[in-house]
Amino acid sequence: MSPQWLMVFAMYAALSLKRLAQILLWPFGIILLVLIAVNGAPGDSRAAFKLIGSALTCWGVLIYVVFGFSGRFAIWRGIWWLVPSLNRSVFPDLNGTWTGTTSSNWPVIATMLDAAEGGGGIDRGALPTVPLQEDGVTMTIVASLFTFRISAVLDRTGGKSYSLTERVTHEKRRNVHELYYVYRQETPQPVATDDDSHIGAASLIVDTAAWTLDGPYWTRRSWRSGLNTAGIIEVVRQRR
Repeated sequence: MSPQWLMVFAMYAALSLKRLAQILLWPFGIILLVLIAVNGAPGDSRAAFKLIGSALTCWGVLIYVVFGFSGRFAIWRGIWWLVPSLNRSVFPDLNGTWTGTTSSNWPVIATMLDAAEGGGGIDRGALPTVPLQEDGVTMTIVASLFTFRISAVLDRTGGKSYSLTERVTHEKRRNVHELYYVYRQETPQPVATDDDSHIGAASLIVDTAAWTLDGPYWTRRSWRSGLNTAGIIEVVRQRR
């Protein structure tokens, strides 16, 4: 399989097949037409395959140069900065550092755990009134058509997480982009009710006007004991 096609398959990390086709087919078509205009139409199948191969090579180089980098001065990010509507119509530029909070339901679980260990009763109706546990979080997102990585650090525990799989989708009914990702979190000094490593997932709404991400997350930490947590992530982009 050629390097160009490997690059195309890597783009699925950020885009759906339909959106990917919309971005990639038109430049390939233009390159093919230019080569035909310069070299003439192919006279046989061998020449046609050679023409298509040349078009694929030019197309791959163009896509890599324009979309292959995620740094501040990447060409595509400059275009997205000049034309902000592309964040909504094509896909959002999520690169940067995001800070905010996580609000965990751990206090609710702890209340039930204390009741179970103490043998006392518990008012189930009061559980929704138990305050959530907030913790500061810093997220770093690196994204291009060929790379998509999300990492995060929690202030309170020092727990670090990194994404295992990521996907940005456009939810047509509400006309919003959503970021879904699965991550692994590692806690340096886990307590008795914690795991040193666990899997989690999040579903976040992308607000390209205020540049915020917010939505629920859930984990499988200590799931066999019923201690797996869930909560809300709310972050704001601080730096592109």
